[in-house]
Formats: sequence, structure tokens, C-alpha cells
Amino acid sequence: MMTFIKEVNLRVSYQAQVCRRESEDFYTQLHDAQTDHKDIRLEIDIVRGQRIAYETELHEIILTHVLDARAQIDTVEDAGSSC
Repeated sequence: MMTFIKEVNLRVSYQAQVCRRESEDFYTQLHDAQTDHKDIRLEIDIVRGQRIAYETELHEIILTHVLDARAQIDTVEDAGSSC
């Protein structure tokens, strides 16, 4: 009877140890996932900032081309009306 109780105690101790180890592993994975999530959010914010900068630059380039084209049209119209 005593050996049976010792065996049960050993099994319970082993299971408790396994549960502690699995719990530690779980929390380590959770922490890693949270860190990865933060890193990904930062990367997304950086990419969004770059996209906004590129869009602004593109808008300025297009505006410059439009203004140049209007100036050329005005120049052609002025030259044509003076003839």
C-alpha cells in the first residue's frame, strides 16, 4: 500500500512539474508573440509614414507638371494673340 501511495505521489509530482514547465513555455511564447505584435505594428507605422511621404512627393511633382503645362499654354496663347 505504501509503495502505491509513493507511486501516486511521484506521478502527481511529475505531472505538476510538467504543468509548470508547459505553463512557463506558454507564457514565454505569449510574451514573444506580444513583442512580435509590437514590432509589426511599428513596422506598419513606418511603412504608412513612408507611403504618406511618397504620396505627398508625387502630389507635388504632379502639381509642378500641371503648373508648368499651364504656363506653357498661357505662353502659347499669349504668343498667338499678339500676332
